Amino acid sequence: MTNQTMVDEEVSVSVQKHRALYPAVSKHLWEVYQKRVLSFWQHESALKARRVFSKRYYLPLLKPLVAPMPDDISILEIGSGPVCVAQYLEKGEVTYIDPLMDEYRRRYPGVMPENATYIAEMAEKREWFDSQFDVVICLYTLSDVHNPELILNKTRQVLKQGGVFAVSIDIWPSWLARLHFFLSRFVPVLPQFNRLYSYTYKGFSNTLKRHFTIESEQLVKPGFSWSLWKKEMFFVCKHK
Repeated sequence: MTNQTMVDEEVSVSVQKHRALYPAVSKHLWEVYQKRVLSFWQHESALKARRVFSKRYYLPLLKPLVAPMPDDISILEIGSGPVCVAQYLEKGEVTYIDPLMDEYRRRYPGVMPENATYIAEMAEKREWFDSQFDVVICLYTLSDVHNPELILNKTRQVLKQGGVFAVSIDIWPSWLARLHFFLSRFVPVLPQFNRLYSYTYKGFSNTLKRHFTIESEQLVKPGFSWSLWKKEMFFVCKHK
């Protein structure tokens, strides 16, 4: 048995245990949330504001990761929305996957990048080739998906050895994340007005470590310090 096979089996066992302890939200709840997301993106002002934010905060974090790579790299962006942050890297062949992609393209014809592959599908459901992408980007998304653990597992499969996984997520104080966890189960309507998942720093770090080695981490907005609420963290990961 090779070292890689042993790692794969360890990851599989860890993922199964995690799923048993923390099951994914219901499909109905996820569908309700998708309607809220689609309603948000109906306003062009939201797209403009998010693109300004992405250029100001995400781009300085992403560009150093791809700068040493060849121009013909393959990039996957999960949960890109209509923003499509990878377009600003101006490098590589880019694939965008988002379950609402068809709606975004109808809403913003001619606005989204032309030279790209678009997939309107849940990333959890997509069947990929192993070791398909040099870079996988997932920004401000894993709190909204149906099954974050499954997406991370698939990301690990499609990422080439030596490739980079860049992911950002809101990190919550433990008391608030725990409160949301219980309320979302006893008052299921709550996640319509919040994220489907709320992670603490330790919880999300441990989740990433089941699949990847964390190379670095930092705040998306460096001047933003702890408050009673959340902060967005950016992680750079590679294969174990």
